Amino acid sequence: MVNHIEYNNTMKNPLEELCYVYILYFDEAKGHVPLLMFPNEELKENKKFMRPIKFHPIWFLDIEESEALDHIDLEYKGYTFFGKKLLTISKRKKRRAGLDEDTPETIVIIISLPNDLDIFGDDLIGKILNIIKDDFEEKLYEVIQCEIAKEEVIKTPKVKECIAEGEKIKKKMRDTLRNTCKEFFSSVIKQTDSTSIKKQKAVSFLALKGVDFSHILEGANGSFSNLKIFDPNRKSSGEIKLKRPFEIMDIHVVDDSHELEIMVRNNTENEYENIMVKITHVKEFFEKEVMNQMIEEWYPEEELLFISPIIPHINEYLFFLIQENDDQEKLLTKKIDVDTLKKD
Repeated sequence: MVNHIEYNNTMKNPLEELCYVYILYFDEAKGHVPLLMFPNEELKENKKFMRPIKFHPIWFLDIEESEALDHIDLEYKGYTFFGKKLLTISKRKKRRAGLDEDTPETIVIIISLPNDLDIFGDDLIGKILNIIKDDFEEKLYEVIQCEIAKEEVIKTPKVKECIAEGEKIKKKMRDTLRNTCKEFFSSVIKQTDSTSIKKQKAVSFLALKGVDFSHILEGANGSFSNLKIFDPNRKSSGEIKLKRPFEIMDIHVVDDSHELEIMVRNNTENEYENIMVKITHVKEFFEKEVMNQMIEEWYPEEELLFISPIIPHINEYLFFLIQENDDQEKLLTKKIDVDTLKKD
């Protein structure tokens, strides 16, 4: 896979390069179409680079399901891809029978971060989603029309004007995304609390990549004097990872009964109540539930086994743990590929 980010010490604004942002829409005839990619839009023609975007599980969830979760993520070759979906106004003729011109457009926003920085995913994609909604939601249809107009063989003055207007909006979006990413990571590094896990993660990652970020602290109250920075020469007995509240301990395919066995552990010392366990699959672009079970009490460090039938000819499933409260907090999301499990 093409490396998402190339780091060097001469980067003018290295913090804006820490993540990739993808904004796409769903075209009835062409499928997933990129509207904007930041920072490098040229890579949208690179099939290997775009592979995790094409198969991201966010495409297979409806709006209600995606809104119930903080994000939908996919881990691929050292990067975590966080996805959110929204509907926006449309003014184009649809390419499928039964859809009206004003049928809302489906917009998907995906950000990718190195796995070392996945702790920032929820906050960053939430911030970007809100900015797109507040500043550009009613203009996205013009960007879609711009991309469609580029396909015209004959560029009439009207078509050229459509493309020009769309490109102006895209430039504003890029500038906004650049500032948002830069300010987001700068604010993390400027935290005065040197024990902050997020600050330690960001500083350690930048230091490891050889990025000079000392100028970021100019005028800030923080200091790196007592900050724990990752030392590549230090020997460790094992890999250090932040504990997630819930963890999948094992996934097993039972061939005789055609079932999935999923063992999940509460990693914390806290008791959880009202946890919704859902397993879904996608068939012909429609999501189907295989399991929907409520766990009223989940005790500290307790492991629970969930058994789900394997549907004939369906190999990919999504496993969710959702906290049933006002926020519908997503505690765990996992994509399960039955074929891969059988090979293992």
